[in-house]
Amino acid sequence: MNAAKKLDSSIDANPAPLPDLTSTAVRALMLYSLAEFQSGNASTIRVTAEGHSFSIADNGRGHPIDKSVDGTSYLKFIYTHFDYPFESGRGAPIQLQGIGMSLVNALCSELTLTVRKRDATLQLLFRAGQLCESNRTAVLSEETGITVSAKINPQLQGCGVAAKPLEEWLLGVLAASPSLKLFFNGRQLHSPQQNDARPLEPLER
Repeated sequence: MNAAKKLDSSIDANPAPLPDLTSTAVRALMLYSLAEFQSGNASTIRVTAEGHSFSIADNGRGHPIDKSVDGTSYLKFIYTHFDYPFESGRGAPIQLQGIGMSLVNALCSELTLTVRKRDATLQLLFRAGQLCESNRTAVLSEETGITVSAKINPQLQGCGVAAKPLEEWLLGVLAASPSLKLFFNGRQLHSPQQNDARPLEPLER
């Protein structure tokens, strides 16, 4: 009995570290943006990650902002997919894209989605996985795409993001897609192959 108590106290004193959910969320959303690149609809992806906060932006087509699924806004449908079957109560078709998006949203204390279209910009604010605000403005934009900015629930992740392993993973993605323009925390990344191909800068005299 005493040995069991001693083991329990040892486990409590040395809890397993919480996973780096910020990096996990970045990787998940990065793959969605990478799919836009692979289909020829995006050329640039920008990633930021610091502490529990992160953002992903691409210049792809952007989510459809006027689409609905069985009476429910498409964007609400895919970012709060775990609320299925929503108000209608009918069996609308499952959107596989929504499973990953909704999982990331559920991990965040706050998430802002901005969708840029040529003639309008839509911004949605989610808190604790639920849609709180929606704001659409009729504004002309030269560049389409989406930006997801969010903060992981601090109760789910103790330490902040491990930036170095995340950057190494992004470099691996870039090595597989060398024509992609990829930025991390404001700095453009270059794969080793790209560095070898870059011309040497002239030495100062």
